[in-house]
Amino acid sequence: MANKSTSIAFVVLLVLTSLMITAIDEVDGEVPEQVRLTLGNSSTEMIVSWITANHLEGGVEWGTDFDNLNHSGPSTHHTYDADGWDGIIHVAIMSDLLPGTEYHYRVGDTEGGWSPIYSFSTEFSDDTRVRIGIVADMDVTNAADDVVGSMAGHDLDLVLFPGDLSYANDPMRFWNEVDADEWDDWGRLYQSVSASTPTMFAVGNHENEEQDGCHGCGYDAYLNRMELPNNVSGSDSEFWYSFNYSMFHIISISSEHDYSEPSTQYNWLENDLALANQDRDAHPWLITMFHRPMYSSTESGHGSELNLRDTIEPLFIEHKVDIAISGHDHNYERTFPVDSTTAYQTDTNAFLRPEGPIHILVGTGGRILYPGSSSNPEWSAHFESTTYGFGVLELLNKDAIQFTFYDDDNGDVLDIFTIGRVEAVTPEHTPVANTDGIMMIIVGVFVITSFAGVVIWKLRSRPVNSESEE
Repeated sequence: MANKSTSIAFVVLLVLTSLMITAIDEVDGEVPEQVRLTLGNSSTEMIVSWITANHLEGGVEWGTDFDNLNHSGPSTHHTYDADGWDGIIHVAIMSDLLPGTEYHYRVGDTEGGWSPIYSFSTEFSDDTRVRIGIVADMDVTNAADDVVGSMAGHDLDLVLFPGDLSYANDPMRFWNEVDADEWDDWGRLYQSVSASTPTMFAVGNHENEEQDGCHGCGYDAYLNRMELPNNVSGSDSEFWYSFNYSMFHIISISSEHDYSEPSTQYNWLENDLALANQDRDAHPWLITMFHRPMYSSTESGHGSELNLRDTIEPLFIEHKVDIAISGHDHNYERTFPVDSTTAYQTDTNAFLRPEGPIHILVGTGGRILYPGSSSNPEWSAHFESTTYGFGVLELLNKDAIQFTFYDDDNGDVLDIFTIGRVEAVTPEHTPVANTDGIMMIIVGVFVITSFAGVVIWKLRSRPVNSESEE
C-alpha cells in the first residue's frame, strides 16, 4: 500500500509540471532569437545558432571591441518538420579566435534585424582557473527559469548538459504529447546562458520524440537544433563525441543508443578513452557525461542503469576516468570514488588520487523533482531530493579540480569536493544543510489533494499498454 500511495503521489506531482509551464509560443518574428553558442572543431572556433520565423539570410559579426565588430561571416540555414515545427535555423562560425580573450558578437542582418550584442570568452591555453556548469532535466518551468537565472550569474566558461532539455516530448501533458513549440520556449528560457556560454549536450530519453505519439519524429528536433562537433573526434554520430577544453578531455556518450560490446558506440568510446590517456600530460582530467546514471540510490525514481554500468564502467576504471556526469533521476546525488559498487576514501571530501570515478547526478534543472529518500548504499556520499540547482566543476590548477553543487534559490553550497593529483586539497567552501524538505512536503500534500481527480481522468484516458519515462 505504501508503494502504491507513493506512486500515485509521484504521478500527481508530475502532472503539476504541465500546469507550471509558461505559455507556448511559436516563432513569429524575423529578429534572431534562441541564440546559442557551441564549441567548434578547434579552440579557435565558436559556433553560434539562432532561429527566425521565415527570414533566410543573415550572418554573424564579432570583435574584441564592443563598439567595433570588425569580423564577419555568413550563416547557413535549414529547417525540419518532423514534429510539426515551423521556423528557420541559422548556423554560423566565428573563426581565428585567440585564447583567453573576450569577444563581442551579434547575429542577423539589416533586413531581418540584429540580435543584441552578446559577449563570450574563449578557453585559456594554460591551467588558468575555469568554471564549467553542469545541469540536466530542465523543462520550461518556473523552477527552470530560476536555475537558468542563477547559472547566468555564476560567470561560467562552459556548460555540460546531459540530456532532457525542453520536454517537448511530455507524456503528462494534457494536450498533444509532443509539442514542437516547446523547444522554442526552452530556447528562449535558456538564452540568458546559451548566448554567452557555450553548451555541450548528451542526448536524453525525452529527446526521442518517437515514443509518445509523434511517429517518424525520433530525434529529429534534437539533431536539427544542436550543433555538435562529432567529426573531429572520429565519431560518425552526433550522439557520441569528445572534445578538449582547457585541461579537460570531455566525452559525451548516449545511454539511449546501443552501447553493447562490440557496438559502434562501444568501439568508438574504447578507442577515444585510449587516445585520451595518451594525452594526459596536456589534458590530465578525463570527464564523461551521459543521461542515465550508473549510480542512483533514489527510492522514488529510476535508480541505477545496471546494463550501462555493467558494460561501460570497466572501461572507465581501466582508463582512469575522473568524473562521470548524468541526469534522468530528478534529484542530486554524488558518489564516493567507486568501482563495481565498492566505495573508496569514504571519510573525506578531499580526494587524493582516487581509485575510481566519482559519479555526479544533477537532474535538478527544473523538471519536477522526485521526492523521496535514498536507500543509503555505501557508495552514496551526498543525496538531495528537495531542491533545484546546478553544479560547477572548476579547474583549480593542472593538479587539482573542485566540484560544487549550488541551491538555485539562495546560492547555498549544498555539496562540495576536490580531487588532487599531488596532494589533497581542502575545499574552498563549507556545505550548509538543505532546509527545503518541509516546504516540499507541504507542496506535495497540496498537489495531491488538489489534482487527484485530474490524474484519474488522465490515466483512464491513456491506452492500457502505454508506457513512458520521465
